[in-house]
Amino acid sequence: MTRRQSSTGEKRKRQRSQRRYAFPTAISKAHKRATGRSTTRETPLHIRGHHVTLDDPTREYFRSRVGFKLGKYALALTRISVRIEDVAGPKGAPAHTCRIKVVLPHYPQVVVSAADAIPRVAFDQAADATERAVRRLLGRGRRSERRRAR
Repeated sequence: MTRRQSSTGEKRKRQRSQRRYAFPTAISKAHKRATGRSTTRETPLHIRGHHVTLDDPTREYFRSRVGFKLGKYALALTRISVRIEDVAGPKGAPAHTCRIKVVLPHYPQVVVSAADAIPRVAFDQAADATERAVRRLLGRGRRSERRRAR
């Protein structure tokens, strides 16, 4: 077994125990380059609010929820960003959109958007849809690799 295979196997074992952890705020580029494929604790998650103030409990909820939904795919992810935006209409009705962007190496980016009057509800809808989209994308990749192997 080569050194690369053994390090990947060790990361998979570590990832199994970390698969439901919250994603960290940021990781230095040097650390990211050195680690290569990263576990849940090494994959950065950026949370931004545009015309919306996000308090610390809300940010922690977003981190833990994204960790719960996407943590199982962390070895395949490069980075994740969540953006909550206030898009009130001309009559002033409250409306918020949540856009989650997931970057995967060798795959197109996954961008999912959801809207609701309450930011947390919009985030929950977007997180559910993002999990389905990533699962579908990675499932397709595995199937096409199996076909090529035959």
